[in-house]
Amino acid sequence: MTCRTDILAVARDLAAGHPEGTFSMQDIVQALRAQQTTHTDAQIRRHVRIIMCANSTEKGAGQFPDLEWVARGRFRLLEQPA
Repeated sequence: MTCRTDILAVARDLAAGHPEGTFSMQDIVQALRAQQTTHTDAQIRRHVRIIMCANSTEKGAGQFPDLEWVARGRFRLLEQPA
């Protein structure tokens, strides 16, 4: 699986378990570590913060607008849960 696919799967579970549907970067990293991911923490963080974040302002941002930054360290899914 790709890093993006793995993140989306974990993000769906985390969002479902939070009343506001949000999750932190650390939540994602810890969940993927628990699954013994082959992706490095740096890869995961880059995907969440830049590649998958629709409202990121960094270079190369929003290639896949799956997430939205909503507050300091908090993200939300933009897609409909599968």
